[in-house]
Amino acid sequence: MRRRQEVDHSGFIDISSMNAIKQHAYAKSSVQIDKELYENLQNGDLRHKQILENARFAGIMAAKNTSILLPNSHPKELTYIAIQFNWEVNSGSWDLIIEVEVKAKHPLPIHTEAMAAASIAALTVYDLCQHDALSIVLGPTYLSRKGNQRA
Repeated sequence: MRRRQEVDHSGFIDISSMNAIKQHAYAKSSVQIDKELYENLQNGDLRHKQILENARFAGIMAAKNTSILLPNSHPKELTYIAIQFNWEVNSGSWDLIIEVEVKAKHPLPIHTEAMAAASIAALTVYDLCQHDALSIVLGPTYLSRKGNQRA
């Protein structure tokens, strides 16, 4: 099976004759934090509430602007972006799980947009919390599911 390429010898491939496909992609990432930061985020003071909302907005912007971040990516009009945050607390581990869902009708895959959203949302949490915690671990970030149907 021949793989689609987004770049040929002259630059972008021509996708004007390709049929659009209804697609959805799901990506996940995580941010592992320490107990103190977890408790601060859970207590919900205003500054910490804003961290997750800022991460959500940054993730949405990353999905919408993936073609600016990745030079070989075609611009895509996304029809839906959702970012959810859930906590997994296990013995000695406090993980913020970031789940992203992206939908579009486009001839090329949209999984990169979902992964960009998950990655940048995680990085935003790190950026806004780095002064509160000594050890923050990002990732893994991965495509958790994708699907499409011919339009």
